[in-house]
Amino acid sequence: MNTTTLILKASPLPAGLAAGVAGSLIGEMLLGATNSSAQTTEAEPPAAETNKPTEDFGSAGILLILLFLAAATIFYFLKIQRPSLPDFSGVTGRDPSKENPFARRSSTARQKLSVDSITSADKAAFQQLLIDVQRAWSKQDMTELRQFVTPEMLNYFSAALADNTSQDIRNHVEDVVLLRAEILEAWTEQARQYVTAGLRWSARDYNLSLTKQHGEPGYLVEGSEEIPTESGEAWTFMRIQDGEWRLSAIQQ
Repeated sequence: MNTTTLILKASPLPAGLAAGVAGSLIGEMLLGATNSSAQTTEAEPPAAETNKPTEDFGSAGILLILLFLAAATIFYFLKIQRPSLPDFSGVTGRDPSKENPFARRSSTARQKLSVDSITSADKAAFQQLLIDVQRAWSKQDMTELRQFVTPEMLNYFSAALADNTSQDIRNHVEDVVLLRAEILEAWTEQARQYVTAGLRWSARDYNLSLTKQHGEPGYLVEGSEEIPTESGEAWTFMRIQDGEWRLSAIQQ
């Protein structure tokens, strides 16, 4: 799911101009009030002491009103006129590499199936495919592997095998034992039926050097020939109508 979020940022130019204009107006009003007060003082004789508090109160009131108007003007341009930022609460990112590639297909081309529709025979076929695929892979037998996977997956395994050969290694996955299995999703696309299952198994998974002899330093590149380890992946199986299941995709 791609989500595009538009973030609007307020330009500092209008706010700066508004603040400058407001400051100029305040200065002119304050200067005018001061000059007017000075002229009045020079033109009129000193008043009685009883009138001075009233004049001071009037001048202070004018100054307070001017300051209030200036603050309101600055607040308006700097706060109210600034576009509000969108609320990002609850928005989380997703790693596209972890998404099911089949989930991005058009909803009109696929029909979701209940995971309860997957029979015990189907699950047994998935377990056997896990063992058969790993065995053929360990033997580097592409002809045998062709019986268990789709053409796209065969190309994937061929490329992975070539990559291992270029690195002078050969991967072995032996004594595979399925520990847990969970049906994650099931759907159909026209005459094809797909099932994604989360599989976890134990096996002796190790890499050997193609150029070194047994017992030589560096012969065992990675893993253990004797101690099994656990692994887990999501495998997607496909069949046409009621044909045999084949491995269609692998997600780490």
